Amino acid sequence: MWAMRVAFMFELLAAELLFLWPAEKRSHFLLRYVLSAAVCLLVSPWFPFSGWPGQLGQFFLFTSLFLLSAAAMGFCFKLKAYAVISSCAAGYAVQHIAYHVTKIAAQCGFLAGVQFGILTNATIREIAILPFVYLLFGLTICLYSAKNQCWKNKDRSFNVISVSIIFICVGLTRVSTSLGDSDSITVSIYAIVALLMALMVQLVLSKVVELQYLNETTGLLLQKEKQHYEQSKKAIDTINIKYHDLKHMLGNMHLPPEEIDTIRNAVQIYGSQVKTGNEALDILLAENTLRLEEEGITLTYMGNGGDFSFMSTMDVYSLFGNAVNNAVEAVRKVEDPEKRIINIVTERKGALINIDITNYYTGTLSFDSGLPITTKSEEEGFHGFGMRSMKLIAEKYGGSLTITAGGEVFDLGIYLMNSAAAQ
Repeated sequence: MWAMRVAFMFELLAAELLFLWPAEKRSHFLLRYVLSAAVCLLVSPWFPFSGWPGQLGQFFLFTSLFLLSAAAMGFCFKLKAYAVISSCAAGYAVQHIAYHVTKIAAQCGFLAGVQFGILTNATIREIAILPFVYLLFGLTICLYSAKNQCWKNKDRSFNVISVSIIFICVGLTRVSTSLGDSDSITVSIYAIVALLMALMVQLVLSKVVELQYLNETTGLLLQKEKQHYEQSKKAIDTINIKYHDLKHMLGNMHLPPEEIDTIRNAVQIYGSQVKTGNEALDILLAENTLRLEEEGITLTYMGNGGDFSFMSTMDVYSLFGNAVNNAVEAVRKVEDPEKRIINIVTERKGALINIDITNYYTGTLSFDSGLPITTKSEEEGFHGFGMRSMKLIAEKYGGSLTITAGGEVFDLGIYLMNSAAAQ
């Protein structure tokens, strides 16, 4: 009995690692994992429930061992408890599927009668089959889970549902085993199919929750940008009034000539701000240009803002605002003063409008689904959504977003379609 528990724990830890490996690891991960795995393997033979009747005792026994393994994984990975349990439940499903595959193989006579030293025929069969089953899941479901960062899901309801589904399937397998032949191929096939469906449901639910989270967060981001735009518009309108008043007052000021010249130069700098023909774009450039000049960053614009008259004010402000914010984050890290430049060029060709935003950057960029992974620190829950927001706006107007990076130059290309002009 103790050998079975140790083998189960070893297989379970390996299966759980398939799903959790991409997650953020705690410091000294390898030491933590070796120690926690050793504790699990040593403790598992002494767990209770061995005296409980039939499949009920077995169910509670393996559930207890599962919780022990989940605690070990929580010790190794930086995840919330419910997220760890959800990923571990997926690993439990894979282990249980592998176990039933070996049972089917035994019924079919695979490696029948083969023994090697102290290794039993059943042990040899598991050694031969389990790695291939784990590899198959690692290259399919686990790879999909890693790509979509299912282990990162923070929705408690999703985790409760996904864990419940898997344990219901395992429990029903126990029930069907107690009511029929424990070595029946039919029971094993049922267990495999049920757990495969449970894993599929878990992945689908994860994707649904992720899309819901993206939509809600993007909506909050747009609401925040709208508030910022309204505040900026009000501030710029006030400054414009003061600018015109100050320009007329300069001739009547009784100040030293050099001070008047300094004020006049500052007023002329503000008065030379680009007027693009689009109010949202004008406000964005006005609020950024002077601020960036103080940081030694030059922001230039070449094009006709009137080309964007078919877009909503907030879409224009959000599209260019997110692009400028991302460019500023990159340029701030550039030490060469001559490369602290952000260039925006827009061009219209019939119904097609091309936006090209270039800037220098340092370091190495990583991409996920064609979009660069942000290097910004967490800020108000909107970490990494700027690029997603731009992509959605581009697609809203029948366009697309492309990115090229190389030779220290980051080039963001946005293509929009003016459907009214195309008709």
